[in-house]
Amino acid sequence: MIPTWISVVGVVVTVLSPFLALGGVALGAYLTRKSDRELDVWRHREETMRMVRWAVEQILEGTDAGTDAGVVTLRSLMRSELLQPEDYDLVAALTAAVAIDRVGQAAYAELADEDIEVVEGEGTDG
Repeated sequence: MIPTWISVVGVVVTVLSPFLALGGVALGAYLTRKSDRELDVWRHREETMRMVRWAVEQILEGTDAGTDAGVVTLRSLMRSELLQPEDYDLVAALTAAVAIDRVGQAAYAELADEDIEVVEGEGTDG
């Protein structure tokens, strides 16, 4: 005859094993989602810095078209969801330094104004 305590342990293990498996699956899913979020933040930061680097290069190049493209890119980036909150101060300071140097105080004041809408239309170039 099987002792009673072995029967009880067998029943408890049989009942608990699906819950333990569920807990393991839930833990794995949580860790995977956490890793995906961290990777997403890293990707956003890499793309942000690539865009900032390109915009600054365009502004420093000195051509009118390049300067305009760089300023528009920095303006758009400052208002974009792509820019992480912890990177905002760095990008804002860099934008201020480059924009004031290259396009002047008045253009930077316009750049910093959050209520301005960018309206695209036909210019003299068509």
